[in-house]
Amino acid sequence: MWPSLSSFRPFGGVACPAGAKCEAINCLFSHAPTPPKPQIISSEISAPDIQEREPKRLKIDDSAKKSVPSFPHPKPTVFTGSLVNKETSALGHKTITGANHDSTSSKSQDQKSTVPRSVIKTVSPPPKTTGAKAAVPDPEVKLAPRKLTKEPAQLAKRFTLLKALRQYMVPLNDKVSKSPDPAIKKLRLTDNQLNKVAIDEEARFGEQHGTVYENVLKQRLVALKKMTVDTWVKERQVATAPKKSVEPIKEKPKPVETGLSEKEEVAFLSHLKSSQDGLDAHGYVTKLPTQAELDNTWQTLAAADHWEKCDRCNTRFQVFPNRREEDGALTTGGRCKHHWGKKMWPKTAKGHMPGSSTWTCCGQTVGSEGCTTHETHVFKVSDPKRLATIMPFVETPENARADPHAAICFDCEMGYTTKGLELLRVTAVSWPSHKPVLDVLVRPLGHVLDLNTRFSGVTSEQFLGAPDYDAKKPSFDAKNLQIVDSPQFARDLFLSLISPSTPLLGHALENDLNSIRLIHPVFIDTVLLYPHFKGLPIRNSLRGLAKTHLNLEIQQAGAAGHDSYEDARATGELIRYKVATEWKKMKRDGWTISEDGLLPPVPSGTPPTQSTTSERTKTRILRLM
Repeated sequence: MWPSLSSFRPFGGVACPAGAKCEAINCLFSHAPTPPKPQIISSEISAPDIQEREPKRLKIDDSAKKSVPSFPHPKPTVFTGSLVNKETSALGHKTITGANHDSTSSKSQDQKSTVPRSVIKTVSPPPKTTGAKAAVPDPEVKLAPRKLTKEPAQLAKRFTLLKALRQYMVPLNDKVSKSPDPAIKKLRLTDNQLNKVAIDEEARFGEQHGTVYENVLKQRLVALKKMTVDTWVKERQVATAPKKSVEPIKEKPKPVETGLSEKEEVAFLSHLKSSQDGLDAHGYVTKLPTQAELDNTWQTLAAADHWEKCDRCNTRFQVFPNRREEDGALTTGGRCKHHWGKKMWPKTAKGHMPGSSTWTCCGQTVGSEGCTTHETHVFKVSDPKRLATIMPFVETPENARADPHAAICFDCEMGYTTKGLELLRVTAVSWPSHKPVLDVLVRPLGHVLDLNTRFSGVTSEQFLGAPDYDAKKPSFDAKNLQIVDSPQFARDLFLSLISPSTPLLGHALENDLNSIRLIHPVFIDTVLLYPHFKGLPIRNSLRGLAKTHLNLEIQQAGAAGHDSYEDARATGELIRYKVATEWKKMKRDGWTISEDGLLPPVPSGTPPTQSTTSERTKTRILRLM
């Protein structure tokens, strides 16, 4: 008997010539059923990962002269945006019968396909829509706490509270869905919307309440547990109401009311005057330099040969006070690329974050190339002895014409020259009325390198086109200021207004006094009156103090610079605010005030005598000195 395996049959892989009519019991040829040949289906979409295969060629006997069937090759087409063949209808399940592009088999296109339905691919039609567009399902929102810049609690604790928050919202949301009112029923939230509301609310509590976040959120859970449907509906109506773009209303500056007359306010300054002990270490000049100190400074400058360090980019460069002979240059070193802003460190709960400081002017990290370019480098002189070699210091002389009941609030603006940072503008106002008494531009001693307009507010047009100072018709218009020939002349005009007992008021007064080279015994500095919590040399800015205590916006001109009159007026109001707060306390303790000064309280039960009056007068005189 022949084995049953075809591998032992000589012709086991060849179909039997007799086919179904074979009468042999164990035929040497193969009688395996021939599977139907699948028809190649083409579509408009060509899958790049399907490779075209040639149909297997049938072994043909030359004597038989049988024709080989042709299998057309579909050409790949470009996707046009539809998964349904263009030749089929969009209604119902239709067969994708792609076009046959083989010219040898074009006749077969008109014939009906005889391929079984199990081989034919079908495509579901697009969903039917009637009227409005079909509703798009909400994107899935996973219930998880949102990442915050400063985490208020551990992630596990936040997740627990978030789930509780959503859990307490569910009953209220279900009651809304059962309301007979369609407007209320419309406020029902889907599961995804409910997740988003809970996530947003939990994140808002974390950002606003920080360390007390957990306590505040638990209070919210208790409120939700006791909340009525009406309250929940009102909350949802407010949340879904369209947001109106309303410009923020700027609050008006707080008016300062001291309860004192102008002369009494000036008299109260004796209580606020700054002590000059130890101020020499922070740039205040309280005594004239000696001749020996000046000689030593001259020798040092001669050895330095006018080499300076740039105040902006720290580049070493040389200055030519009288211009270089060969080309007329004022400085060396080329252009100056720098950042005009200040360094800023991001704050954390434990202080500043090291290594991530940026510049306030452009937001770039510290160490990056400058964002601003200037034609030349500039420098600043801070040493009092070197300042005295440029223009000598003077002490305030006696002046019989000065008003004994007057105080002067003043501010100076400076620019860079070949002699350092020099005086460009002097503004003085009477205090507390803020009436301008002096406002002039100043021609500096050195050649101008930069007017420093971003901070001084003095423009080149204003400086070059200013008329000469006229003592008979002085101008106080900031756009039409007059100019004086030298800083010494500007100082003489200022000294005509004051005497050694006149209180001088200002912010960072050491800069203003040093710019006009003046040593004055009585002054009130808002840097010292409102000290920074870290102490000197760190200081609170005038802009920040005005906003905090007066709700007053100053220095808003940006690149146009500051206005010295605006700064002087803001400084004066800050001092009046301090007078009002301090007088309120002292008045409660029994102090009295007159135009001559403050009087201490009289001990209770002590009748006023001549000796008591003398003591009070002595105390008043000491405070005025």
